Amino acid sequence: MKVLILNIMATTGLSVIVLAIVVRFLLQGYDLYFSIAVLQTFGANIAIHIGFLLTRLFESMYVALEIFIDILYTTIVLVVFGMIFDWFGIIPIWTLVIMAVMINLLALFLNMVRFKSEVNVINKLLRVRNKSEEQY
Repeated sequence: MKVLILNIMATTGLSVIVLAIVVRFLLQGYDLYFSIAVLQTFGANIAIHIGFLLTRLFESMYVALEIFIDILYTTIVLVVFGMIFDWFGIIPIWTLVIMAVMINLLALFLNMVRFKSEVNVINKLLRVRNKSEEQY
């Protein structure tokens, strides 16, 4: 079920990006602001995930510190992109901060569910292996 939800979210995100590109470049005169906003958001997400790749190179003993750094980094990227693209004329800065926290907590929850599922599969495989070793 969790994989299904993740796949639906990913597909929806990709669909919105493709729609924005089509509106921007093929359907001149339609809601151009929407397509530009989606592409700006896509750029922000690229910057966020590149930053996550870099922060994963440095592991901490404190999981809470890693989560805080991720949330702080996401917030900083959103504020910088908001300043560059003048998002704050439309969206208050506190809204972006709340969105950053909510998105990171949702991603953390999904990762915990995935890790739990992987641990269950590994434990099951170990039980099967141990039973087969006991037979010999």
